[in-house]
Order: sequence, then structure tokens, then C-alpha cells
Amino acid sequence: MASTSTSNKDLKEHLPLCRAIVKGNWNEIQELLKQDENALTAKLDTNHNRTLHLAIDTGGHPDVVKGLLELIDPNLLPDLVDTWGLNPLHHAALFGSTAAARMLVEKNPNLLFIYDSERCLPIHRALFNTHISTSEYLLKAYVENIQLCQREGYDNPFEGRNGAVLLHSAITEGFLDIASKLIQDYPEVAGQKYKGIKSPLWCITGNMNLYYCGARYNIFQRFVYNYVLTENHKLRNFGVVQDVENQNMCIHNVTRRIYVKLWNTVLHVLCIKNLEEDKLKHKTALKLLKRICEEVIERNNTDDIADIFANATVQATKKDNPEVIEELLGYFPLATVAKLNGYSIMQVATINRCEKVYNLLVHHMRLNMSLDKVLKDNNGDNLLHLAGKLGPVHKLNEVSGAALQMQRELQWFKEVEKLVQPMYREATNNSNETPMMVFRREHKELRREGEEWIKKTADSYTITTALIITIVFAAAITVPGGTDGDTGKAIYETKPSFIIFAISDAISLFTSTTSLLLFLSILTARYQEADFLFKLPNRLIFGLVMLYFSVISMIVAFSATLYIMFGQGKEWILIPIVALACLPIASFTALQFHLLVELISSTYGRGIFGKRLQEVK
Repeated sequence: MASTSTSNKDLKEHLPLCRAIVKGNWNEIQELLKQDENALTAKLDTNHNRTLHLAIDTGGHPDVVKGLLELIDPNLLPDLVDTWGLNPLHHAALFGSTAAARMLVEKNPNLLFIYDSERCLPIHRALFNTHISTSEYLLKAYVENIQLCQREGYDNPFEGRNGAVLLHSAITEGFLDIASKLIQDYPEVAGQKYKGIKSPLWCITGNMNLYYCGARYNIFQRFVYNYVLTENHKLRNFGVVQDVENQNMCIHNVTRRIYVKLWNTVLHVLCIKNLEEDKLKHKTALKLLKRICEEVIERNNTDDIADIFANATVQATKKDNPEVIEELLGYFPLATVAKLNGYSIMQVATINRCEKVYNLLVHHMRLNMSLDKVLKDNNGDNLLHLAGKLGPVHKLNEVSGAALQMQRELQWFKEVEKLVQPMYREATNNSNETPMMVFRREHKELRREGEEWIKKTADSYTITTALIITIVFAAAITVPGGTDGDTGKAIYETKPSFIIFAISDAISLFTSTTSLLLFLSILTARYQEADFLFKLPNRLIFGLVMLYFSVISMIVAFSATLYIMFGQGKEWILIPIVALACLPIASFTALQFHLLVELISSTYGRGIFGKRLQEVK
């Protein structure tokens, strides 16, 4: 108890020094250190941080770090560790302070090779926290001071387990330049297996941020991406045209200069510059993947190669990365039949709803499809049984609404059903269940949620269409401008504005009535599983389209009525009428159009599988 109070008293005495370090007040720090020289290396808090730790962690005061280093014996630096065994260089790496790291290495390069309590080197900490500039400096510092490993007996950070951890960290955090440099100088770390560490091949196949298929680009970005060049475009040797008599050469050089200047100008546009960097990253990742595959095959026996590629292939399949799968199968085709946890990659793609990989295997590569059609898991489930199971939540959430999720699941089931032989469509598993029985059991709750979702949607639209019918029918009876008492005809029947009113009101009445009938048919449907594939989405699509036209026609009819009543001879009144009429139309489009587009795309678009399986049997 006494020691604890004494310790707390010591910590309290150091509070002024801590405040001065945080503020970066070097003069005050010097005064306080003169009063208590032991405070320079003392433990300032309960985490055993020292003055140097605190100065590095607060950042922004490199002069304070420099001043403290001049006062501290360089040989004491490795012993200045906190509760987690982090020395000052670990802290500099942890907080991305490249300037502090440089000063520490100059004072005592041994800090580079000292582990913390988790057996991490400073460069590992920099990589884990994605400090690219600090990581690049530390990598250079390790190379320059690598002779200390032999002289002082330190572990080489680039070899064996250390190198594997370093490469793992670089790939995971997306530092491809560091990973490429490491593999170039120490290729063995890319190909060897180490217990407790994921292989570099597994790491690079699992990082979707490194590949084009992992990026979410809009139409414009995809278009620009296809034409972005990743070469270094600079004006080299274009200053003087050497062969002035060669007209073709002159034209080529002038064209080249214009092209280079234009391209360099375009790169100043931020989005295009980002796309160029992305494309370069994607190309680098594929090159790195190929190099790692080569090293794995060169440095392992057949069993280890099969194990490494099987793990990496399943990882890439779960991530739905066809780019990686194509490369992996190019180096090790047997990965298609390799099984991990009892499942082949075709089965993994089906279970995890990885449509991109499925398309690659079925439509493009068509490798060992006959085997996958008859392959069964430990429960006796064939490929269609697996398609009948409920997909992962993150895949279901890619589409909005339980009804569309049910439709997506049915599309998967029907697609796989076309692939397998007819006899396997009614085959039973160990639980005596056919694929359709599995589908109904697994999707029972989703079918119920889909029914509720589509009923609520149709019910809300039914109220809207009923109101529109009431309004436009009343408008048709109550003729704008009145009728002639003798003939009963509309007074403005020959006016263009009245004709517009009559036509748009009729269109609105007929389309809203059709929409109402379609929504009522949805409310009275049976809601069987198969209905979610086409029948219910079709009715909802046509109902929404009719509703959309009825709303537009109603607004046009109302605008024409306003003009008939108040705008005769006042043409300017059309401007505010049209402007205001656009407001509800734009609002309806903004709020409901995305649902209509999603429905049409899901029901009538190319679908998640692209071309169909007419001929793949």
C-alpha cells in the first residue's frame, strides 16, 4: 500500500514535465530536467512511458525529440520500454513519426532489431498502422544496417518467420512496393510455409482492395479506367527533331508532344489521377500474385503446393475474385478439384453465392464441370442441394427488400438446376430431402418476409392509385371552364389546352385503373416460392410503370386546367405552371424510380450470371 502511494506521488511529481512535453515547451522541459535529472528516463505514467515516448506520441515537436536524444545516452535507448515492451523506435513507427524514427536510428541503429513483447519489430508496427512513409524509411534503414544481424546476433528481419510476417503485413495493408522489393531481394519468403502464419498467397488473394473486381466504379469511372494509361508519360528526347527532312518523323514527334502534354494535363483532374493510381495498383497486384505463385511452386513439394493453392483458391472464391482464380488455376489447374473442409471451389462458389467466380468456372473455363455436377458433400448434398441453402447475409443485402432477395435466391437455384443432370434435380441427401425441399425449408422465413414486403408495397401503392382515380374521374366530370347550357358541350372544347387536358386526364384515369388492378392482383396472389421469380416482380413493375404515367398525366391535366381557368391571353403563366408541375414529377422519380430500375434490372436485365446455360450440360 505504501509503495503504491509512493508510486502515485512520483507520477504526480512528473505532471509538470508531462504538460511541458505535450505543449512542446523546450525551455520549460530543460528547467524541469535540471531540477530532477532522473526524470529524463523515469516512468512518467502507469504505462511506463518515458519522456522520449511522450514526446514522440504527441507529435509535432521534433525539436523536443532531438533535444531529449542529445541528453540521453544512446546505449540506454533499448532499455526505455513501456508496459508492452515498446522502445522509442516502436513508438515512432506506431505513430508514423518518420522524423523521430530517423533521429533514433542515427543514435542507435540496434533499435531496429529489438522485439516488443509481441515479437514485433518497429517496421511491423509501422505497417500494421498503415504509415507508408515511415515504413519505407524503416525498410531502407534495415537494409543499410543489416550487417548488425551478424555482428550483434540479431534475427534477420527479411528471412524466415520475420520475413514472412513482414511480407504478410505489407500485402495486407496494401503496400505493394514494399512487398515487391522484399520478394525481389528475398524470394524465399514468398514461397515457404511457416506455422501460425498465413501464406503470402493467401494474403494477396484475400485483399479485394488490390484488384479491379473489388472496386466499385460508376459508368463514367469504368469508361475512363479502360483508357487510363499507367506508363510514365514524360517528354523524353522530344526537344529537338533530329531528322528534319523526314516528314513522317516530324509529324510523329509533334503528335507525340501534343499527346504527352494533353495526358499530363488530364492527370491533374483528381478523379482521373485516382483512377490511374488504382489501375497501377491493380496491375502491380497481379504481377505480385504471379511472382508469388512461381515461388510457391518452385520452393515446395507437391503436397504443400496443393495445400497452399487450395487455401488461396477457396479464399479468392469466397471473396468472389475471378481475376485471382484465373491466375491461380493457370498455375495450378488441380485447384478446381482440390477440396478444403470437404468442399471444392465450385461448391464454395455456390454456397457463398459468388456469381463472378461461378461465371468464370462455368461459362469461360469449364474445367472439370462433370465432376462438380455429381460431387456430394458429407451430408450427401449435391450442387443443387447447396444452391437450395440460404445464401450469406452480406450477399442477400446486396439487393433491397426481401422479395428481391427471394428472387435472387431463386435465380441461383434455377441457374444451378440448368447445370446439373436431370437425375440430380430429384436426388435426395442423407436427410432424404430433394434440392427443392431444402430450398423451401431454408427460405421459409425469407419467403414470409418477402410476402409481407411486397404486400405492404402494393398496399401503399393501391391507396395512391385509388386517390388518383378519384381525382381524375372527378376532373373529367367537372369540365374546366364549364359547359354550354344549350348544347352541353365544353366551352373550351376547341382550345388546345382543353384537348391536352382531356387526353392527359383520360390517360391518367386508364393507367391508374390498370395500376390499381395490378396491385390488387399482387395482394390476392398465392405467394408460392416460384411466384417471386417472375410473376410477382412483373406485376409490381407494370403497376409502378402505370402509376408513374398516371401521376405525370394527372399533373399535366391539372396544369392544363390552371391555364384554361387563369391563363387565357397570359402566356407567361405557363412558366410558373410548368416549373411547379416538374416538382412532384421529379420528387416521385427521385423517390420511387430506383425501386423500378432495380426491379427491371433484376427481372429483365442480364442478371447476375450474364449469358445463360443453354448449352452447358
